[in-house]
This record gives sequence, structure tokens and C-alpha cells, in this order.
Amino acid sequence: MRSARQQSGLSILSFLFVVVVVVVVAVVGFRVLPAYIEYFSVRSALVETLAEMQDLNNPTELRKKFQRRVDAGYIESVGGRDIELHKEGNRWVATLAWTRKLPLVSNVSLLIEFETRAER
Repeated sequence: MRSARQQSGLSILSFLFVVVVVVVVAVVGFRVLPAYIEYFSVRSALVETLAEMQDLNNPTELRKKFQRRVDAGYIESVGGRDIELHKEGNRWVATLAWTRKLPLVSNVSLLIEFETRAER
């Protein structure tokens, strides 16, 4: 048999450290996941709205159509008023930028900045 000094493995302190790291990563991941799901929903709504528009010289109509899609998806972080529409060369570019503040523990929060754009 091997003596206790020759055995290798994970000590209880090392195990606890690994568990704490895994728990912290899981907590942050579970808090961030809904924000990223919302980001991809906003992105697809922007792309689809821009693709269905006939007249892009009317930004008010674009904002109304986007707002309808956002309302249907229960998205509250952005709205039609947040869209910036401008022309780059021959292409119309719609951009959206917003931030999400996600509380983690006590007075510790995570601030995430999102930005997406669609072209046509």
C-alpha cells in the first residue's frame, strides 16, 4: 500500500474551491442567458422588420412595425423609438444599442451593453 504522502488526488480544500468556482459561473450564466436570448430576439425582429419595409424613407413606419414585433415578443428593453436609421452609400442601416443591468448578489450587478445592426 502507498502511504498518505505518496497518494495524489483532490484535497477537500481543492474540491471546495472547484465547487465555488463552478457555482459562481453557473449563477452568472443563469443571470446572463435571458439577456442574450432577448438580444437575439431583438436582432431577428430588426432584420425582419427592415426586410419587409417597402419605403425606407419613412422611419416612423419602420419604428411602428418594429414596435409591434417587440410587443408581441414581450421585449421591454428596447422599442421602436430606439432605432437609428441612416444611409451608408446605397444601403440603409438600422442600429439599436441598449444596456441591461442584471443584479447578481446583494449590491453587485452586471452591466451588459448590446448593439445590433441590420442592413438593406
